[in-house]
Amino acid sequence: MIRSFTLLGPYRLLRAASALATLAVAVAPAIAQPPDEAPAPKAIRVPAADKAGSTAFAPPGGYIPPSPAVTRFGLGECIAIALERQPAMKAAVHSLNATQIGIRSLDSMPHLIEHLSPDLPYRRQQAQRGLVLAQAEVEKTRQEIVYDVCRFYYTYIYARQQEQTANDFIEQMEIYYKVAEEIWKSGVRDPKIRISQFTLNVLRSAIGELQNLRLKAQTGHRAALDALREIMGVGPEYEFVPRDETLPLMNGTVSRDDVIAHALARRPELAQAAAGVDAFRLEVQAQAQIRRVKAPTLASGADLHAKQVPMPVRNGDYRPGALGPEMPATLVGPRESRVARALELSARQEDVYEKTVNLVRLEASNAYLTWEQSVQRLTRVKANYQRARAMVEESRAAAATRGDPEQLVATEALAGKAQADYVEAVLEHLKALATLERVTAGAIRADFPGR
Repeated sequence: MIRSFTLLGPYRLLRAASALATLAVAVAPAIAQPPDEAPAPKAIRVPAADKAGSTAFAPPGGYIPPSPAVTRFGLGECIAIALERQPAMKAAVHSLNATQIGIRSLDSMPHLIEHLSPDLPYRRQQAQRGLVLAQAEVEKTRQEIVYDVCRFYYTYIYARQQEQTANDFIEQMEIYYKVAEEIWKSGVRDPKIRISQFTLNVLRSAIGELQNLRLKAQTGHRAALDALREIMGVGPEYEFVPRDETLPLMNGTVSRDDVIAHALARRPELAQAAAGVDAFRLEVQAQAQIRRVKAPTLASGADLHAKQVPMPVRNGDYRPGALGPEMPATLVGPRESRVARALELSARQEDVYEKTVNLVRLEASNAYLTWEQSVQRLTRVKANYQRARAMVEESRAAAATRGDPEQLVATEALAGKAQADYVEAVLEHLKALATLERVTAGAIRADFPGR
């Protein structure tokens, strides 16, 4: 790296004048080539076509590998640890176990009790619907954990790549600045050397912007690693980093109709809503068997409001809220009144199911549109990056003859932004793929490397 030098004669002056223009070629880090243009194998797996793959994407700037002493986990290992240790997963399994114990308790009751509790056969059937609810909750939690791990695993890698990219450009700009400063301080002026105080200010401003980007990337990878630890159910004393050093460049196609169809056929939320409809219909029949004025309902044996219902958001974006079940723990009144009220609540539960179907369809459609947008953006950003790379090469060659560092700095800044946009577009595409997998309950599977 060039530290400093003193200009004493005309030959030194000419050498210094050309140094700034040729440094980009001599000492600047090379801009890596984009991925090969050969068609990448499919990375989206759907039931109709089960072939998948990926190509490695190594954006320019590279990656600072962690210390060899730090444990490194691949994506599959992070997912396995999260499914084993995440408290939300444990809680869902405990709820399932409790439901199974309740079913065995009801089944073990002697038939004589049915004479005292004529609604018992319907309670047994409702308990079976509760089992469906608990099983669906376990599957829903599993899918959410897999999605969260994939998201923050690749967010960490993205932030580390952006940090190293910023480091490379900062080092490059510091070299430019030192050479330009030495030429300016020498007091020697030459028409072929376009260096002024404005040039120094431009360089320092560019360095400051890059330092801000580096700080943002450093904060981002720390936050992503903290989030990944939480999802995996491990504390800060559990030292590890993701094993992968670059983001994978995925490929594949899927249709909007397929995404929606798989979502409507496989989502656990729909299984839960359908089981709720059955349970509420059974409540009508159970109330018809009870002659007492005050009769318990299915809500007396289950907490219907244990799960928080998402509220609607209307602050610019349209995000409709879900409907939750409604059933009091007891119904009071003559049998006809209790049955009539149970009928109304059962009809309401069918509305809950219809609302859930609509929300699942909307989420699936939005996920597809987001994925489609990410594919198109990735294509455009890649083309922009290739053009910026060509401009840098031309600018470096021109600077060697015209001595215009301001144009060189502007072009380098443009290339840096194009490079950062490219890496960001790859991350957004990976997140969109993970979302497609989640909203289709795994029917469309993103075959990320190392899963």
